[in-house]
Amino acid sequence: MKVHFIDVGQGDSILIQSPNGKSMLIDGGGKSKGDTVVKFIESQGITKLDYVVATHPDADHIGGLIKVLESNIKIGTFMDSGKVHTSNTYKDMLTLIRNKNINFKIPTKGEKITFDNLNLQVLNVGTTNSNNNDASIVLKLAYNNISFLLTGDADTGKESEIMSKYNVKSTILKAGHHGSDTSSSEAFLKAVKPEVTILSYGKNNQYGHPHKAVVDRLNLYKSSIYHTLSGTITVKTNGTSYSVSQ
Repeated sequence: MKVHFIDVGQGDSILIQSPNGKSMLIDGGGKSKGDTVVKFIESQGITKLDYVVATHPDADHIGGLIKVLESNIKIGTFMDSGKVHTSNTYKDMLTLIRNKNINFKIPTKGEKITFDNLNLQVLNVGTTNSNNNDASIVLKLAYNNISFLLTGDADTGKESEIMSKYNVKSTILKAGHHGSDTSSSEAFLKAVKPEVTILSYGKNNQYGHPHKAVVDRLNLYKSSIYHTLSGTITVKTNGTSYSVSQ
């Protein structure tokens, strides 16, 4: 299995390739990065995405999905947080999904998604949250002994809720909200115990991501930190061991 954390600057985009050739795209970065995402998917020889997931409707997560939807890449099921947003980007995304007759799904908390022979569970989804970030679809993906926790932009309050209900311990963590101090609390990191943490953010971003406090906390738990600022990160695993390349 390969999990690619695509360099989309200030944003998120994750491509998962399962052991038996299934694929899932989680977010697509900002609108200007759509072509980058499409080219990367095609460079992997992928012509069909079994799932596309929009974790929440922020532009730096769904903007690039417009180009993916407009491309020749086939899409099996589109999963959305269900958090309605008034932006033109969100409206355009829904219009493309409808026009292409793509299966549209809003998952539920705790739901297990069938994706090859992997364990994939939805730990958070929030249609009614007033805050886009807290509506984030949070996924835990496990291939035998190696697991990934993909947190979208969920903040510390949502992290507390998730860890009170689920086993969040994971080998690899995609830190919430681009390494913002509004996510990755000490209690959460203690529960996750990530061997590797991915920070997805852009150069000289206006938000100051990643925040020093988050990096300090990760260092405290001796998690190896990788930054998409330095390029796309690929984690390969056979379910027993893993390697990280950039």
